[in-house]
Amino acid sequence: MHTLYFECYSGISGDMAAGALIDLGVDREFLLNQLHTVPLEQFEIDISKTDKQGISAVAFDIHTNHSTCEHSHEHAHAHTHSHHNHSGRCLADIEHIIEASKISDKAKETAKKIFYVLAQAEGFVHGMTAHQVHFQEVGSDDSILDIITVAICLDFLHIDHIICSPLHEGSGFTKCHHGLTAVPTPCTLRLVQSASIPIKITENKGEMITPTGAAIIAALANTFALPQKFTIDKVGIGAGKKEFAHPNVVRAMLISEITDTHEDEICILKSAIDDSTPEQLAYCHTRLLELGAADVYFTPIYMKKNRPAYELTVLCQPELEQIITETIFQETTSIGLRKTYAKRNIMTREVKPIQIGSQTIDCKICTYHHIKKYYVEYESAAKAARILGESLEETYRKVYTKIHDLSKMQDY
Repeated sequence: MHTLYFECYSGISGDMAAGALIDLGVDREFLLNQLHTVPLEQFEIDISKTDKQGISAVAFDIHTNHSTCEHSHEHAHAHTHSHHNHSGRCLADIEHIIEASKISDKAKETAKKIFYVLAQAEGFVHGMTAHQVHFQEVGSDDSILDIITVAICLDFLHIDHIICSPLHEGSGFTKCHHGLTAVPTPCTLRLVQSASIPIKITENKGEMITPTGAAIIAALANTFALPQKFTIDKVGIGAGKKEFAHPNVVRAMLISEITDTHEDEICILKSAIDDSTPEQLAYCHTRLLELGAADVYFTPIYMKKNRPAYELTVLCQPELEQIITETIFQETTSIGLRKTYAKRNIMTREVKPIQIGSQTIDCKICTYHHIKKYYVEYESAAKAARILGESLEETYRKVYTKIHDLSKMQDY
């Protein structure tokens, strides 16, 4: 699994995220060639190294409307034509621009997902649907290109799991299309609320989290808790435009979890619920897993007056306890939780690819001292079965046969 960690102690914006990802090793010529296929009016892209209070970082700048750049560093021009009003684009307009480009299908889906989440937040703020929203600042060419750049970079780096730190935000007011507005801006506030993103308000004056940056995290972050132990394989640093008392950068790290221990600590949260609807419970179950809970399950029980009910049990890492608790209170009728901490013995887990025909299927290898078990990842196998045109059972059989042969090798 390719895991990316965003460390956002200075907030996040689209250009900061793009710069950090580029710094992780994205091929710049490939990126520029991909961006040149986006049907927007003339724009100039500048990718340069800059100094943020002694920290070397990558600055990602986009200049539109024939603006010139005086820097003597890597840049490129594009004029692929889409002559219409830049301001006031709706979601359908932006999706059309993304679809008309020649970036990969995965990058297109990522970019569209970010914009859809952004449109939902804007719609909530203005009392309309996502498709009724007409973007202003975030619908401009540079914002569109920031998001598409992030999508291209994530695909290039093969990222399939994203962890994000709490987002640090400033205070006071900032200027936007409608005039002065409080920080966090209404759209940013809705994004962090809807995705349950942990946020910390700092003493810095002004905006540190842009709607574009918040939308990237809201749409793509899988969890907000780091594994207990991990190695850092690579670090990329993206530069922001503003100056604060600390370096205005976002750090992106490629990390690998260390699972060489057979014991860890887990937090167990329980609540008996007798008056939530099935829809509420199902939604809560989904949200808790999205936040990084290790396991979530319901047990049928009887409460006082013989009322049928469910006991919700959540297993999570201790650092996730607060956000998990808040989510349970927010999404269910529960007014109290029981919590305990426990040591648990676990098998170490490693995912390795198994090649079956044209398809790569993930296999989980679990080890405890001399004991070893193999499990085929369902989603991976199901996707392969559909493409191969065979039953899921047949795909499983082929994988386990291959595993049996490979298990004789030392690496398996």
